[in-house]
Formats: sequence, C-alpha cells, structure tokens
Amino acid sequence: MIIYDWPAILAANAETFRIDARTRSGGETISGREQVVTSNLGRWVAQLTVPLHTPAKIRAMRSLLARLDGRTNAVRVGPCDCRNGNRLIPVVGDIPYGDQAFHSDGAGFMQGGIAPAIAVAAPAGATTIRILNGSTVLPVLEGSFLGLGGHLHVVVGVDPEPGEETVLDIRPKLRAGVAEGAPVEWCRARAPMRLSADDSGAFELQLARSGTASLDLVEVW
Repeated sequence: MIIYDWPAILAANAETFRIDARTRSGGETISGREQVVTSNLGRWVAQLTVPLHTPAKIRAMRSLLARLDGRTNAVRVGPCDCRNGNRLIPVVGDIPYGDQAFHSDGAGFMQGGIAPAIAVAAPAGATTIRILNGSTVLPVLEGSFLGLGGHLHVVVGVDPEPGEETVLDIRPKLRAGVAEGAPVEWCRARAPMRLSADDSGAFELQLARSGTASLDLVEVW
C-alpha cells in the first residue's frame, strides 16, 4: 500500500470525521433490554464533499482517484478544524535591541513558546498521554483534534497537573508508540485513510466545467 498526501488545491466544503466504535450486541430481549460491548478497535471514518470548479481542481481529483486505485492505496487526510481547536501562541523571531540593532552575527531575539511535545513516552494502544505545559497551546481544550505519529486523535479529557505536564485522555487509542519529545500536531492533524468502496469519489462534470466529488473514507494503520 502506498500512502499519498492530500492535494493542497482540493478543499472540502463539507466534511464529517467520526470514530466508528464498532460495538457488538447479542440483540434485544423481549423486555427491551440490550447489552452492548465494545471491541476497543474504533477507527476514523470520514465523508468529504469537494467542489471541483476549476480545471486544476478537476485534474487534481482525477489524479488522486487514479493513484488510490480503488481501495488499494491510501491518502493522508484530516479535518480542517483549526478555528475550533486550541489557539497557538505565535513564535516571533528576529526581534532587535531597543536601538533596532541585531546581534553581531546578524540574528535577533526570539519571543514565544516552545513547540508542543510529548513529556513521557507512551506505548501503542494507550489512551492517555502527557504533554509539556510549556507548549504553545494554552489551554488544551476537550474536543480538539491532535496528531500523534502521523495519526488523528481527539482530546476527550484534560487534567492539568502541578508542574510541567498536562495529562490528556484521547480517542482512539494510539496506533503506534510515541517517544518522549515527539511533536504534537494541533491544527492540521492527518490520518492515513482509504476509500470505503472502489467507486467512492466518482464525480460528474456539468458541461466539462464543474462538479462535486463525494468521498467516503476509512482509517488504515
């Protein structure tokens, strides 16, 4: 399987990202009771609606679908959700002295936080991670998407601890272990996903000028 990057020129005007919990039940009894259990193997599923109103976008979607070759290959894609996530403190560089002079080597000062990072290594399958409080993300918000090791997760619990760390409860479970100091992606988290069916994404053009592609995707790892 080859994993491609999502073409930058293609932007969805409607999207749904959710975790398919993949629960199971033995059925409902005559009294209406039902016991549901989870496999703890939930994975991301997504529906994207992508308008194609320029020749460049039409060609980009044609190329992407051909490269995916139905369900054979995958693409790195994630939600465009920066406005609903954590706000980042900008890191500003090249700040001069008060007299507008720089250091002797021509460099200036730097002001701002440090990049978000993992504070303690976590194994694959974990649903709890620790991040450094000194990151550029203040505060961490429940419901925010984040990326770890090239996979998409959502924050479902935040527990700030005294000191330098914050504990985050995330879903789904970690797809791969993350090392201490590993970066955390807060705004453009992505996950490898493949088409749910070979014909997903097929689009019709009106007068060879414009159309809309609808893609149904499922996570792979």
